[in-house]
Amino acid sequence: MRAVGLYVHIPFCHHKCGYCDFNSYALSGEIVSAFVDALHREIAYCPYAGIRATTVFFGGGTPTFLDGKTLADILEHLHQQFAIDADAEITIEANPGSVDREQLRILRQAGFNRLSFGVQSFDTEELKRMERIHSPDEVLQGVCWAREAGFENLNLDLIFALPEQTLERWESNLRQALSLHPEHLSLYALMLEPNTRFYHLYQKGKLRLPDEETQVAMFRLAQHLTREAGYRQYEISNYALPGYECRHNQIYWHNLPYLGFGPGAVSFYEGKRWMNIKHPREYVRRVQAGESLELESEQLTGWDSVAETILLGLRMIEGVDLAPLEQRYGLPVQAHYRPVIETMVAQGWLIQEGSRIRLTDEGLLWHSEVAMAFL
Repeated sequence: MRAVGLYVHIPFCHHKCGYCDFNSYALSGEIVSAFVDALHREIAYCPYAGIRATTVFFGGGTPTFLDGKTLADILEHLHQQFAIDADAEITIEANPGSVDREQLRILRQAGFNRLSFGVQSFDTEELKRMERIHSPDEVLQGVCWAREAGFENLNLDLIFALPEQTLERWESNLRQALSLHPEHLSLYALMLEPNTRFYHLYQKGKLRLPDEETQVAMFRLAQHLTREAGYRQYEISNYALPGYECRHNQIYWHNLPYLGFGPGAVSFYEGKRWMNIKHPREYVRRVQAGESLELESEQLTGWDSVAETILLGLRMIEGVDLAPLEQRYGLPVQAHYRPVIETMVAQGWLIQEGSRIRLTDEGLLWHSEVAMAFL
């Protein structure tokens, strides 16, 4: 069995934000404790028990919606079921408004060694517009508590191209984030997903977003300021100090195997990808009834897997080495994609160095178009 990354999905939030398309629910009460029991049962009956795991990631939703002891117990159960490396990267996502000093102390003591804060903005007006429940001061407090608890690997998530956001406001957000000296920054452009309130407002002309030129300027500013501060952009939206690149996310970008637990969690193993049922209540019902949790699945063919590996790998600044893919999948990858590569190189979006291809700085802005060409 190959080593995997482990993912645990905690689907609860105190409030569902208007831009959020993640599988999250503003629920409370008995469903929460029922979910925790069901999650433990799913972990206990996983058919891949005993497999080696190199990373663990608790995402959501808001994992810190649950108390520290409950989260620690879930992590301990994973240790009992899987051979988690002694030096594994163990991440938990948190929102500044949903943590306290004692909870972070318990999490660090339990073995979580990487904390990812969903900051999104340091601007009070922007936070209100996004329906975030925290204030800029709570971000500062949360970072302080995290350092006190012993977290030496801290990520801050920020979103740019927000409604009515100016380049100056984005620069202020970036500089405030950098002043906190996190080891990692995830800087994403706002995406309007169809099932969100923001999307419907935009369709009705009630949401004013920065124009394309300003969005590009925001992306370039992020590249410049992070580079100036000693961070390396290693993926389109991710920047890290040397040695602090997110190991778990690199499993996804290299199209390596992972196992997911919880509502809506996705797994990928031995060429098969499957997703759990999404709603917490149905998830709990199925676990209690001993029914399959699988909502949908697909078995990838050789060329499907190759294309997906290239598309994901091109998100990485280092790009993709096609020669190992020929060995990995037993297919003539370089010859098959030569016409596409030549077209993208001529377009100025791709660079080829031997058997390695990577996006140019301009190509980073057109990743989706490049991806479609490979498909």
